[in-house]
Amino acid sequence: MGRRSNTIPKLCTDKNGRAFTKVRGRFISLGRAGTPESHQRYSEVLTAHARGQLDDIAKPKAAATAPKCLTVNELIMQFVTREIPRFSAGEAYAFRAAIKVLRPMFGETPVNDFGPLRYRLVRDQMVSGDPATGRKPWARPTVNRQIKRIRQIFRWGVSWELVQPDVVTRLDSVRSLAIGETTAHDNPARKAASAADVEAVMPHLKPVYADVLRLLALTGARRGEILSLTGGMLQRRSDCWLAELNEHKTARKGKRRFLVFNVAAQAILLRHLRVDPEAKIFDVHPDTFSTAVRLACVAAGVTPFVPHQLRHAAAAKLVDELGVEVAQAVLGHSDAMMTQHYSQSAERKAIAGVARLG
Repeated sequence: MGRRSNTIPKLCTDKNGRAFTKVRGRFISLGRAGTPESHQRYSEVLTAHARGQLDDIAKPKAAATAPKCLTVNELIMQFVTREIPRFSAGEAYAFRAAIKVLRPMFGETPVNDFGPLRYRLVRDQMVSGDPATGRKPWARPTVNRQIKRIRQIFRWGVSWELVQPDVVTRLDSVRSLAIGETTAHDNPARKAASAADVEAVMPHLKPVYADVLRLLALTGARRGEILSLTGGMLQRRSDCWLAELNEHKTARKGKRRFLVFNVAAQAILLRHLRVDPEAKIFDVHPDTFSTAVRLACVAAGVTPFVPHQLRHAAAAKLVDELGVEVAQAVLGHSDAMMTQHYSQSAERKAIAGVARLG
């Protein structure tokens, strides 16, 4: 099935009074121009074209009948081709991970036969893991997010009339897993990495890894945001350096994302800038970097932390010292409630208040 074109096929009439339209180089006859039949045929062609069923619209009989029910595999193929390119790299990765669980189980199932029981079985597979592929059991919050992504695929199918609306209505009846409801574990809440622990791991990292870690602490950026930087993205202003990211978590929502670099961060960037403005400043694979940090924590004898915990640390400091509005701008959050989540001031006030009671 081809990818849908953004151009709507036009209704035309030839010199013999026959109606026709042209779709990606194909001429499709619609019958005698001006007749109800030709308009009905044109409507069917537009519908098939919008669904991405380009092989069917050249066949009058296929277009005149209701489209066949797609299989889950066919729906996934259309979703991956037409929708996933709109997502950020992280979100696309998460969707593909969910699809890897769904396809082996129910890929050949007609989409309109995919109901709550099959949906629950996919969720159970996420909870239990898969020894055959080496996939470990996912934590409960991860399972809930991934199962919603699968539902989103079917909801997208409804929007293109590829899936019957009642399929999503039935899937909506399956609620998210609650704490303790299944064997799915809950990972402990991530806390901010302490400055002492971060400094302790530096001697155990390659210089380039250590500099990336320092930038995460100085900017509050996500790992992928720092590793995607190129020299051409930097705007060297007199007061600070800025970088506007083309690809980021909220790009598809029309949001802009800037990273701000102070003098200390600028010094780090200068050590790694390349001649080619399109080349990435840090030639580092995200997973390799995270593994190096984990091993460095073990070597330094500190509580293991992941790079994202430096964002937590920067966020907590920004909120408590400069306020939610400033922190929200630096972190690139769309919702101030997400920024407030990092604040530690409420905890300190509660401790101080209870202490006074004694």
